[in-house]
Amino acid sequence: MTINAYQSVRKATLVEGASPHQLIEMLYDGALSNIAIAREHMSHAKRSDVHRHVDKALAIVQELQASLKDIDSNEISANLFELYSYICTTLISSEMNMDDEGLGVCAHLLDVLRDAWQAISPEVAAAA
Repeated sequence: MTINAYQSVRKATLVEGASPHQLIEMLYDGALSNIAIAREHMSHAKRSDVHRHVDKALAIVQELQASLKDIDSNEISANLFELYSYICTTLISSEMNMDDEGLGVCAHLLDVLRDAWQAISPEVAAAA
């Protein structure tokens, strides 16, 4: 079994056994990881690699945004929706302009959100 096949099986096993709370945490980690990789490629002017990883981070943030409930009646959900929209717009703009600072802002915001999510107990998150 190759290392890539092993990693693929391992990821699938982690996802299958994860609680909804852990899945959200994994999404944050995936977005942050892809932004970090994109920033590394940006420092070497590898535009196609930057695009690939920003695209992955963007898809994850859009998935987080799509998972929000009651955005019309819940102020927290509405605010998160707007923050995710800002992150998506900034990711796209940063990629287009090869703007490392913009990617850094996105990473910082997602890091803060991940830390806040980790501070919520899984029982509270499940009720939300």
